[in-house]
Amino acid sequence: MFVEYLTTLLSTVYKVPGVIDPDKSFTELEVDSLSLAELGAQLEDEFGISVDEDELTGETTVTELAGLLQSRGADIPA
Repeated sequence: MFVEYLTTLLSTVYKVPGVIDPDKSFTELEVDSLSLAELGAQLEDEFGISVDEDELTGETTVTELAGLLQSRGADIPA
């Protein structure tokens, strides 16, 4: 569920082109460091959880970030 949410967010807000492979790193998806910082802040605001800088890097995958959100008890609004 979080993977789908994140891939939609990346394609619509962060304009990542093409089909997003959730097992690719953010670097492989060509998401720059500024966009990663914005994404982290957005997720913190939306879900009320903390995402540390070392948890959301260019080497992080969408799948890993989805697992982090789920492990922190984030809840996607219906």
